[in-house]
Amino acid sequence: MQATTWKDKVVDPSNLWLSATRSEDDGRLDEAIVYYLTDASGCLSRGLRVRAALSCSCAASCLEKTGNVNAARHLYVEAAKMYEAQADASFGTSIREALWSLQEAHDYFIVGGDSQKAAQVYDRCASLVRKLSPFVTSETLDEVLRIRRGAEPRPASFSLPVSQSPEVTKAVDEFLRLREGNVSMVAPQAKAPADRTRRRPSIEKSIVS
Repeated sequence: MQATTWKDKVVDPSNLWLSATRSEDDGRLDEAIVYYLTDASGCLSRGLRVRAALSCSCAASCLEKTGNVNAARHLYVEAAKMYEAQADASFGTSIREALWSLQEAHDYFIVGGDSQKAAQVYDRCASLVRKLSPFVTSETLDEVLRIRRGAEPRPASFSLPVSQSPEVTKAVDEFLRLREGNVSMVAPQAKAPADRTRRRPSIEKSIVS
């Protein structure tokens, strides 16, 4: 079997990310949106949350360029949620990765227009930075964090709906349904540890003490 080289990957027509970036560079934004969201969906199915969030945010950027600000805001927020979920998954292995993921989540909550959620994520970032460095003070905190706390959230668009191709509408709707399904599947699992700890309070006490 012949090994796949980096040159093969660059010209591989099945590489959705490359197809998306090429379409975007050529100004074929509707095509790029579909490619980005197809790539994001595939990454989610393989558990590649950060890659999925990146493709999702790129699709949002393309939607914004076409004038569809409200659809873009939805995808920016989804990207933020995926980065936040990645942060939660990283706490046990890498605090720095968790911090980076939260910083990304903050930025995308801002551009998605959710200032309240962005503020909550900022507080989590601040708490982590203080744990990472004992020399961080309230005065130097904003210098350490690369996020801009004073950034204004993107406003919603109240203009007439933007006309877009059926393929784009389908891609956006299918991705949002996929995300909704993923979130609903994760939610019951989050309750399981709490239920087990209630059944075994003595173990919980020994761990904490």
